[in-house]
Amino acid sequence: MELVPHSLSSHLARLYAEPQQNDSLYALPRKKWYLPTSTTPDLSVSLHDRRAGNPAGPAAGPHTQMAQNLLLSYLGGGRILELKTVQINDRLQIPRPCIDLTTIGYNVEWSQELLLEQSLREYVAGMMLIEIFRHDPTFTGAALQGTPGDYIFDMSVGYDFDGIQSPQVQAFLDHMRDASTIIEELRDTIPQNYKLARNLNYPTSLSTSITLSTFHGCPADQIEHICEFLLVDKGLDVIVKMNPPMLGKDRLEHLLYDVMGYTDLTVAPHAYISGLQFDESLELVERLARVAAGNGRHFGTKFSNTLEVLNHKTFFPPENKTQYLSGQPLHVITMALTDTFRQALVARDNANGTALANLPVSFSAGIDRQNFSLAVASGVVPASVCSDLLRPGGFGRLPGYMQTLAADMTKLAVTNINDYILAFARQHGFPAGESDVTAAAIHNTTACAKLAENDPRYRAAQNRKSPNRIVSHLVIFDCISCDKCIPVCPNAANFLYPTPKTSFICQDVILHPDGSFTTIPGRLFAITKETQIANHADFCNSCGNCDTFCPEYGGPYIQKPNFFSTEHSYQSASPRDGFFIPFPTMIKGRIQGIEYSLTLDPASRLHVFTSSRIQLTFSPNTPTPLSARAAHPLPAPTQIDTWPYHTLIHLLQGILSTRHIHQLNASLVTSDDFVRE
Repeated sequence: MELVPHSLSSHLARLYAEPQQNDSLYALPRKKWYLPTSTTPDLSVSLHDRRAGNPAGPAAGPHTQMAQNLLLSYLGGGRILELKTVQINDRLQIPRPCIDLTTIGYNVEWSQELLLEQSLREYVAGMMLIEIFRHDPTFTGAALQGTPGDYIFDMSVGYDFDGIQSPQVQAFLDHMRDASTIIEELRDTIPQNYKLARNLNYPTSLSTSITLSTFHGCPADQIEHICEFLLVDKGLDVIVKMNPPMLGKDRLEHLLYDVMGYTDLTVAPHAYISGLQFDESLELVERLARVAAGNGRHFGTKFSNTLEVLNHKTFFPPENKTQYLSGQPLHVITMALTDTFRQALVARDNANGTALANLPVSFSAGIDRQNFSLAVASGVVPASVCSDLLRPGGFGRLPGYMQTLAADMTKLAVTNINDYILAFARQHGFPAGESDVTAAAIHNTTACAKLAENDPRYRAAQNRKSPNRIVSHLVIFDCISCDKCIPVCPNAANFLYPTPKTSFICQDVILHPDGSFTTIPGRLFAITKETQIANHADFCNSCGNCDTFCPEYGGPYIQKPNFFSTEHSYQSASPRDGFFIPFPTMIKGRIQGIEYSLTLDPASRLHVFTSSRIQLTFSPNTPTPLSARAAHPLPAPTQIDTWPYHTLIHLLQGILSTRHIHQLNASLVTSDDFVRE
């Protein structure tokens, strides 16, 4: 399914309505928002001379593609947000599902699923939502004023020189550096009653840094030319992603198989030869560091991309020959690569009198609450996360990272990150008299790589268990109500809505050729829970992650009602079942491929239910139709199932209820015909 961005005004409606009604925002409870206090240590860090409130944030991936993702990342405490990778090919056909977190992590999606111009607007809208949230005391008081709330957007692009030099990608880069025209266009769409949002002085420069993805066939001989172009011609700070196979086949597979026991995995053979090689990357880094310095820019390295392995499971279609490994095993491999690379830079510095070991290093591979502090002690900025945020709790897992880091700093009696790096290093054998933070960070990288290699929690034996399932299959109403599917969706597509408990026998209609009708008992219509789950199809890309963690079979994004926000997106999804509410007195639905509509007549208070075959009228709260007629002459008596009518009326009333605010009803909060409770 295609992602459909929403207007800034619809996001603003939700921004102001949901916290008041449900004490949450995009279903993330207020208690899981990261709001540092005056007693929180200084977790701030510098990236390319820009300050961020802490070194945590989402990696370029499913958590940084849409405006609501970016706000949710910020709510959780992310302060360095690596935006989803963009490229000239913005019409990718990506398999569905595309994310597999049943044990460790695999995926087959890789760059933006929006058009370039859509991605740009989502990033600008996301920034504006963050700024409004940060500056309106309604939400945060003074908690996010100053450094604790400072954040950085880091762009990510790929995958070849021609694509990056294309007018479309260059326009994207230029607008990210100066988004003033788009900001003003979006400002004009903000309703007058949101005065703070309309008048706020938004930063016009969204990003001045870029992380180059050297994956997916990015030619090694082009990487240097791309970086020079970005540093010199575009005036951007640049970080180059390194790839796990740079560690070397023997070392990588020793860790993967002998140490961690992932003997079921096979590294894609081409991965060892298709990307940057270790030695050539050292030379490339030295040359590009000089280019950056000569042009007043910054240059650094990131560890690492995911690891290409052969598709050995049935989760993804067999035509996908490879899949991309992340999570626990990648953490050990990438820590080893980071340590090996940094040690090589130190040796190069000692031999050539350079200062390459001082270059910025960022990290993204299996980061979670338990190893985040270790990554920070290694001096990486940022320590980005992806797989862990796809697990139960979602963005709400992020605050624990900062809480653990703050607790570890308190134990070492330090109040800032630099002192923490030094104190950690001394705890692990760094000379007491030394005060070079860079040297301490490199020392800590070696210590943390060894800790990861020896930690059983990264090994296959500890990561074989899939999420539990029960012998139950999802249907449109009712489930066990664990709500796990809501936070594991990176796009906030799954949401709650209320329904009354009810149970009755539908009264089906027998239409006769002479135009008369009779009724007979039909099937049971029953709702046993007062809270239901639905899927906002515009925000759902069918990644499959909610199915992974749902205890029942079928997949919430498939079996729960899919709601579309526009007629176009509803019709485009045909023949997939789904629903669309054009206005509060009408709902359209496609159930088992059949189109239905239900209109509430405000004058007569009757419900008019139609399909291509029939039209029925009902009084509210009665199972028996008042009238029935066929759309075409009937050759014989025909039975009409009325279960779809009862489904539509319960969905309409539930979705429009103000008990739970979500993307579909937030903008209707002030409407006179909105169903209030």
